[in-house]
Amino acid sequence: MSYQYWIIRYVPNIARGEFTNIGILCGRDGSDWAVRFDTRAVRNRGRLGTDLHELRPWVSWLERRVERHSSIEFDGEPVSSGWVGHLRTRQANSVQFSEPNTIEVPSAAEGVALLFPHLVERETVKRQRTLSRTSMRAEVRDTLQFEFDLALGRDLFVQPKASIGKQRSTFDFMRRDHRTDDLLNVWAFNIANVELLEQQVQASNYFLTRLRDGGAEMSLGAARTVIVDSDVPVNVIYDPPTSQREAQWRTDAFEAALEAWSLNDVAVRSLDDFRSEPLGTGRLFEPAH
Repeated sequence: MSYQYWIIRYVPNIARGEFTNIGILCGRDGSDWAVRFDTRAVRNRGRLGTDLHELRPWVSWLERRVERHSSIEFDGEPVSSGWVGHLRTRQANSVQFSEPNTIEVPSAAEGVALLFPHLVERETVKRQRTLSRTSMRAEVRDTLQFEFDLALGRDLFVQPKASIGKQRSTFDFMRRDHRTDDLLNVWAFNIANVELLEQQVQASNYFLTRLRDGGAEMSLGAARTVIVDSDVPVNVIYDPPTSQREAQWRTDAFEAALEAWSLNDVAVRSLDDFRSEPLGTGRLFEPAH
């Protein structure tokens, strides 16, 4: 069957005309549509941050719009070549659509799967095995701000202090809204010092066990404190061990952490999983089953 496709480009400087392909949209009027993006490893980001986080709201909007192209949930014009043409005219700025082209494929999804490796996918800069907790924290913070529309000091707090009696600990993030609080830690299991990593994870999990017994007091800065209940949702994002250096020790520390997180009712996700689908389902992250 004949389908149309558009290449979606990021143009950091319109005057110079430089661009990077970041997505493929494919579809057929009156039939199915599909879209796929990759905003990682864009060398010329212009004024935008790592992995073009500022574009995430727009990317998520288009993904939802295409996913529900025939749904009555959306008012106005359904997804069609005309709708894309109108969107293409409006998007004459840092995100642009190419002229439509034609491809013979059985479905829109197969068209995207065929075109994406050749037109968009690029050799992602390999992550260093020593991906640090600090760099993970920065990446997750940016995603929480731009993907979840959270504001620092309003509903997102970085490294809040927690205390239970004389026991103290620090979480990487706390999210607050009118319904619930969420706590989040990130862990990098490929850092050089495995002994220090193991000690830090064990100390954190001991504190979590105490928290599950009776809650904790959280210090959010500027003399502001709040109490979280023992059943407060706790989340972990981890970079799993891949380094061959002290591999068995590293793996043992990781597996022990997974066991402790399960016992403490912690929702866990890998960093790669978080990158591919950060929104999860309503809560910060979808709990593992």
